[in-house]
Amino acid sequence: MTLQPYEELVRLAERELELARLGRLDEVAELQARRAEHVARLPSYPPPDARPALERAAALQQETTVVLAMSARSAVDSLRRVDRGRVAVRSYAPAGGVSQGTLNRSA
Repeated sequence: MTLQPYEELVRLAERELELARLGRLDEVAELQARRAEHVARLPSYPPPDARPALERAAALQQETTVVLAMSARSAVDSLRRVDRGRVAVRSYAPAGGVSQGTLNRSA
């Protein structure tokens, strides 16, 4: 059996990591779907010669998982900052709600 399908798996994993590092998460999701389809076509029992490629793909996948987890954590932190900002802005609102003051057109 040829090792080409396993080498392709490594190429997919490398590209996925690259996209994750660039923050192109939509493309990561698309590539993950392609990778899943590719893996589904692989034989249940890989040839012994495929081990290095499979180990490389697994290591790349671990690294991608770390990058995606960091991106998710960063997004959550950003959302928390936005939420805190909203709370701070609301504290400046008048007690009765939005003021219905008049517009001074003389300015």
